[in-house]
Amino acid sequence: MQPNIRPFFSAIPNKMEISEKDYAQAEACIAMADALSRSTNHSIYLIDYNRRNFLYVASNPLFLCGYTPEMVREKGYAFYLETVPPEEIRTLQEINEAGFRFHYSQPMEKRLDFTIEYDFHIRTSDRHVHLIHHKLSPVLLSPAGDIWLALCIVSLSPTKTPGNVLITDKTNADRFIYSFASHHWKKQPEILLTDRERDILQLSVKGLSNMEISEELFIDPNTVKFHKKKLFEKLHAKNITEAVGIAANLRLI
Repeated sequence: MQPNIRPFFSAIPNKMEISEKDYAQAEACIAMADALSRSTNHSIYLIDYNRRNFLYVASNPLFLCGYTPEMVREKGYAFYLETVPPEEIRTLQEINEAGFRFHYSQPMEKRLDFTIEYDFHIRTSDRHVHLIHHKLSPVLLSPAGDIWLALCIVSLSPTKTPGNVLITDKTNADRFIYSFASHHWKKQPEILLTDRERDILQLSVKGLSNMEISEELFIDPNTVKFHKKKLFEKLHAKNITEAVGIAANLRLI
């Protein structure tokens, strides 16, 4: 029996009127995704919402869960049903539906400006489950304004729990958090970091300790701890590793 992947596509039309000529454009997208996959340690794949499958899957093992890229492409969305814990499948479907609802609420000219990201578990083997950070950006729209192709970038999540659904606008600082309680998007106040907080984040990326950061910035180590505490509050992070990951995802550094 074929796995039921229909709930992933309930919010989009059955046909997008994409011609074979239109798919010639997709070859350039595949080439760009492949080039990008060779220059990053993240896993990359392309979703084709018209054909309800994956147009390209990189060879990075993080997302493959032991399969080959060809096998993942062949499985398409059934891949999620095999690798994502059952209790999180419905969550993914809700995120999908909410994301499309947000997309259709935007004017046509804005629909390529937004990126959605969220965290969920994938089972990489019988013994190992990883929490991944999944970032999806529309690449091409159908003539009617539906998302046709989307680029997905997968990395290890900097957080500890699944969910954490965020939409960002590449043209400004707008951020929207999805609430599973109210099933609505909530616009978030802009996060403003001080120059000192950015300095500490950037030095933390290099692996410097509090003492080394204090020497680099000519401040007391306790002052470094104070700024880190403020960073954790602003970014809702538990430690500096989470803070760096969240700040990078929000393009704050």
